[in-house]
Amino acid sequence: MLAAAVCLELSCTSRAPEATTAAAPPAATVCALPTVMAGSKEQTAWQLFVAASCPVNGQLKWETWTEQTCFEQPDSPGCSPAANLTATAPARHLHGSRLRQKLMRPAAIKDSAAATPGGCNAMTTTANAPAALKPFVPKNLTSGAHFCEEVFADPSDASFVKAPAAGATLTNLKGQVAYSASAPITFPTPAVEIKADWLPATSLNNTFNCATNPPVGVYVENISGTCYALVGIHVSSKLLPNWLWATFEPQNAVTNPNRCNPDLYTSCSDPWGSIPPSSTGQATAASPALTALMVEAGLPKQFQNYRLVAAQSTYVDASNNAIQLGNSFVEFNAGVLPHQASCITCHSYAMVSTANQENPNFGNFPGTPPIGTPGKAPLPAQGGGTWVSQDFSWMLGIMPASPPSKK
Repeated sequence: MLAAAVCLELSCTSRAPEATTAAAPPAATVCALPTVMAGSKEQTAWQLFVAASCPVNGQLKWETWTEQTCFEQPDSPGCSPAANLTATAPARHLHGSRLRQKLMRPAAIKDSAAATPGGCNAMTTTANAPAALKPFVPKNLTSGAHFCEEVFADPSDASFVKAPAAGATLTNLKGQVAYSASAPITFPTPAVEIKADWLPATSLNNTFNCATNPPVGVYVENISGTCYALVGIHVSSKLLPNWLWATFEPQNAVTNPNRCNPDLYTSCSDPWGSIPPSSTGQATAASPALTALMVEAGLPKQFQNYRLVAAQSTYVDASNNAIQLGNSFVEFNAGVLPHQASCITCHSYAMVSTANQENPNFGNFPGTPPIGTPGKAPLPAQGGGTWVSQDFSWMLGIMPASPPSKK
C-alpha cells in the first residue's frame, strides 16, 4: 500500500526537463522567505515551503511563528514573548478546524468537545460523512479518529495583525473595523500564513509510532506525548495581491489515500518540482532542483517525499472555468464536498461587518459556495452595516469582537 517505495531515495527519478535543472539558491538565502515571485507559482510555492520549514533549534521554522491561538487567547500558555525560551518543550496549540466548524455545525461543535487534545475535530468517517464524501472515507480509521490543526503567521504577518499602524490593531473585530475606516486591510507583501494538519497515530487501525514505526516518507513529531504525522500543509503568501495559495501532502497511501484523486478535488500538477508533473495519485519523483533546494536547507529527509498538489493565484482559468484546489486531507476532513474546493474563493469571503460581526458563511450560500469568481455576500444578518474585507485571511475572523477588558 505504501506509494511505490515513495521514491524517498529518488530511485524512480527520470531525466528532468531543462526547467527543473536550475541550481538551488545560495545557502544564505534558501531559508529566507522569498520577497518576490520566482519563475513560476509552483517554484515560488516550494521556495516558501522550504524556507518556512528550515530547522530552528529543533523545530521547523514555522513552528516558531505566532500560532493563531495566541491572537485569540493571548494569555494561553506559551504565548508571552519569552514563554518558550526556557521551556524544554515549547508550548503547542493544537485545535480543531475552523472550516469544519463552519461547514458542519452543530455536529462539528459536538465532536470538537468530545475529541482530544485541545478541541480537535473528528475526522470525516462513514458515520458522519455527507453522502457525496462517503466513497472517499479511508477504510483504516479507528472509531474515535480525529485530527488537529495549527495555523501560524510569520513575523511580518503577525506584526501587521498586532499593529498595522500607530495606535491601531487587528487583534479584535472592533479594531479591524476602526482601522478600515482610514485604510483597507492589506497585509504586507512578505506575509505568510501556514495551516498544518496533524494525524495522531491513534486515529488509524494500522497504527504507527514516532520512534520505531513512523509512516514511510511522512514527517512525524511527538506533541504532548502523542505521535502525530504531518499529513497536510497549506501555505499562503501575499506576494500576489490576491495571495498565492499552495497545498502539500506526503506520498503515503496509509495516511493520505485520496491524494491527487480527481474524483474528489483535483489531480496534482507541479511542472517545477515533480517528475512527471501531473499525477492522479501515483508516486512521482522530486525534481533535481527541488531535491537540491531541500538538501541545501537541511530539511528533514521525509520532506523529499512531500508533493505540491497545485498552486493557485486566480479564481478562473483562461477559459473562465473555476480553478479547483483542495487538499485530500485538510478539505476532506473539513467536510468540503467533491469539486467544491478552491482556496482563493473560500478566503475571498473573509469579511467583518461594520457592526463587528464575522461573515458567518460563504457569500450567498450557507456552507460551500460554487467555486470560481466570488458571488456577492448578502448584507450582515446581525446588526446591519456593510462588509469590510479581511484581505483573504480567515484568521482575522477568530479574533474576539472587542478588546479584552482591563483588569
